[in-house]
Amino acid sequence: MFVEINETGRELTVSQSDDAFSQVVIERDVEVPMRDGVILRADVYRPADGHWPVLLKRTPYDKNLPFGTLVDLDPMTAVLEGFAVVIQDVRGRASSDGRHQPFDERDDGYDTVEWCAVQQWCDGNVGMYGSSYHGATQMAAASTRPPHLRAISPIQASSDYYEGRSYFGGAFELGALLTISLGTTAYGSFRFADLDKAELRRLRGEIGEVLAALPQVVLELPLSERFGRPEGALSVLTPWFMDWVEKTSPDDPYWESISLERRHHDMDVPSLHVSSWFDQFHVGTLRNYEGIRAGAATDRARGDQYLIVGPWNHYPPRTGGQGSIRVGDVDFGRAAKLNMDGVQLGWFRQRLKGEAGAFRQRKRVKLFVMGRNVWRDEDEWPLARAVETPLYLGATGDSGELLWDQVDQHHATSYEYDPMNPVPTHGGAHLVLDSAVIQGPVVQNAIEERDDVLTFTTDPVSADVEVTGWVNADLRVSSSAVSTDFTVRLCDVHPDGKSVSVCDGIRRVRCEAGDAFNVQVGLGATSHVFLKGHRLRIQVSSSNSPRFDVNPNTGARAWDTDETVTAHQQVHFGGPDGSRIVLPIIPY
Repeated sequence: MFVEINETGRELTVSQSDDAFSQVVIERDVEVPMRDGVILRADVYRPADGHWPVLLKRTPYDKNLPFGTLVDLDPMTAVLEGFAVVIQDVRGRASSDGRHQPFDERDDGYDTVEWCAVQQWCDGNVGMYGSSYHGATQMAAASTRPPHLRAISPIQASSDYYEGRSYFGGAFELGALLTISLGTTAYGSFRFADLDKAELRRLRGEIGEVLAALPQVVLELPLSERFGRPEGALSVLTPWFMDWVEKTSPDDPYWESISLERRHHDMDVPSLHVSSWFDQFHVGTLRNYEGIRAGAATDRARGDQYLIVGPWNHYPPRTGGQGSIRVGDVDFGRAAKLNMDGVQLGWFRQRLKGEAGAFRQRKRVKLFVMGRNVWRDEDEWPLARAVETPLYLGATGDSGELLWDQVDQHHATSYEYDPMNPVPTHGGAHLVLDSAVIQGPVVQNAIEERDDVLTFTTDPVSADVEVTGWVNADLRVSSSAVSTDFTVRLCDVHPDGKSVSVCDGIRRVRCEAGDAFNVQVGLGATSHVFLKGHRLRIQVSSSNSPRFDVNPNTGARAWDTDETVTAHQQVHFGGPDGSRIVLPIIPY
């Protein structure tokens, strides 16, 4: 294809010799007024002539950079499919005016959708697309029910910005929030900061120092001395980080004001939800699907929700083709390489252009079943046929056991948790942007050799065991501390002894020192087959750093104190309250 680009002012004309459209127009920094008079700016990609449905993406990552423009869908590809594409910098970011307040995107989303709908090149139909924060802007706009919003496709979208995004089980998502804030968001704030060159150099140096030594830096307590300084990079460039740290209750009005989960009943738009088993936000995406299916404003909205969950991390594959998908230490094969560009465009062709059959997903839910490494279509999520099956923790001598039958005899095993020697983050559904902190399914044998990690393992299974759904642990524990954490990880032990992580979780608790109590730990969701001859394993410990802030065991937060104590932790077995993990097992 021969492409000629002519630039006149801020408008580009792309002439193509042998494609369906003879010209593509690209307009830069188009002003979009909001209801309060603030101007946001957008780039518009469109066929030169005619009226077209619009695909809208609203980004905090700078529409002039590939990460802001190309990461979810190539706009030129969409134009050649007969769409106009609008990519807008959200309020207070890159080219747009105003003050940025993360996730406060409802009104601006509504106003931008309706602005698109009345442009002379739009046919009145608007869809929204994009992943991560781009997914959040879709959900926020949809909750206001703009009249011309016909469909959305949120990828990796949280449902709540407290639980599952900023906190997990009460523990602070320190590693992800630091690396996102300093590694991507802070650089976008330099444009709005009134700083001289020396100050810019100082802040860039501080950011580089933190990102170069993250696992060590997060153990320099109190965290506030480095990260809470008024002159520090977080305070100057991303001041909302302090809101995330200081507002520790999920019931705080701050979290309520931006929660999407509390607005599922307002939704009235067909939605294609996409997530990954190893993305930090998979819990939120699944809860969005479940919540809108159950409680949306209309029968139409409840009935027109679709879900895809793959075996990826935060970034699903854009295109299909040759090669396979490797995440963490596992190669999921070529089947995992879903063509998301094609899937999204099919969805929007059907919903915005009325092309019946363009979206080819046969059933509402499409899941990648790991272990067997195949896609499977389902009518629902979670699966009604799943059987909630408890496996009980026990021990014979020094060997931890995971048993299919309840343990009658009461006993316990113990370990010491030292906050200054935490279990390192090694795999999992996290978003710590550090190349040394691996995401996804990762071999755990070195972690399991630590004295502060307990393991409980089944005998080899005599037939395949599929676990698909929400995974939860109910531990009977005691601690010498007044406040501490408990972590649980589900692993697949291969016949050669290799232990590979599947899913994990954490719970921060207050406790009466020495008293036994039960604590529930959510491990998120999965779809995984433990093949015949494999074993199921549970890890129990008390830390996962740098993903989560360490618990000092004193009742104070790592943000506020440099005092830590080592906690003596016990896990109790036996009887009706004994420790167990509950797995949603699919009958064959």
